[in-house]
Amino acid sequence: RPERIEVNPDISEYPNMYEGRVLELVYLGDHIRTRVSLCGHDDFVVKIPNSAKHAALREGDCVRFGWAVADCRALDG
Repeated sequence: RPERIEVNPDISEYPNMYEGRVLELVYLGDHIRTRVSLCGHDDFVVKIPNSAKHAALREGDCVRFGWAVADCRALDG
């Protein structure tokens, strides 16, 4: 669920929390499609609301990403 991933959440907010590097930002009106290098993969996609809270996010930034267990599913490679 790329729309349920939080950028820079509080340390204790989510059980799944990882540092990643922003590789690409694509502005799509009400949201920003963000491609991230995370957990050894360069194709991790995060859907971020286009708001003032995320205005400072830039390509190359290293930030923390977090999400709830119910919002993800692990698939075999």
